[in-house]
Amino acid sequence: MNLKKALLAGAALMAVAGMPAQASIVDNPHFRVLGLVVVWSADAGGNTVVNDFVIGAGAAGGTDLISGTNGNTVVTGSLAATATSVGGASNFDITGAVTSPNFSDVNSDGFLDAGDTFDAFTIDDTTDVGVSGAQLNSSFFVASNTAFNIVADADLVTDPATTDFTLADIGFSLSHTNDDTGQTEADGTTAFAFGSAANASVGTSTAAVTDLGDIETAGTVFTGSARTAANRGTIQEQSVRFDATYTLGGTQGYDLSMGAGDVEADVTYTIFVP
Repeated sequence: MNLKKALLAGAALMAVAGMPAQASIVDNPHFRVLGLVVVWSADAGGNTVVNDFVIGAGAAGGTDLISGTNGNTVVTGSLAATATSVGGASNFDITGAVTSPNFSDVNSDGFLDAGDTFDAFTIDDTTDVGVSGAQLNSSFFVASNTAFNIVADADLVTDPATTDFTLADIGFSLSHTNDDTGQTEADGTTAFAFGSAANASVGTSTAAVTDLGDIETAGTVFTGSARTAANRGTIQEQSVRFDATYTLGGTQGYDLSMGAGDVEADVTYTIFVP
């Protein structure tokens, strides 16, 4: 072997000897968190309970792991459960009278009836008759890690043959707040606060829905744009409160032209991940 070939062979051996050993390790962390919506309010006994626990999304709106359970709403500003059937408007309200009617609810039943009295009163062209106590407020709470929508469906409970009123005579609005103040219980004590870790705005109510007649066929009343949870916290801290307001006669209130009778409705809210 000549010197040139010996040098080339030596160089080749040095190159092979200098190549490091190689091995590959592939790591593949994988976490999956579905869209989640927690709906809570109260049961008939006044206990704060989760009514719906919805996961996933899609055409069906996800899966409710507590399906078949409907909770009561709570009285707005408290954590007391609303009654299954809430009493309607109470006494007639005389406005614009020159002298006071001085109404007396003699039998203390909260309604104007034959057992009650008025004083004689003077009227002018501004005097009118309305109904006091013609607005009802109720609430429920939502905590979520994703945006969600709300559909509402109103059904008339009262027999239409016994009343002059329809679903369209009950004005409706739905708003939400993350008011970080303690809620007042029925006994006057302060319950826990909510919303300290929640987004201030999580979507928009449907402006076109102004009375229950608009949702006699189920319709969207809220379209979400953000999750409720803004920062680390508990369910109560990451919750927003939805407040429903029902008004006899809508924004204009009751008028004699609307007639007489009872009107009662069931409104079912379905909260889901679209």
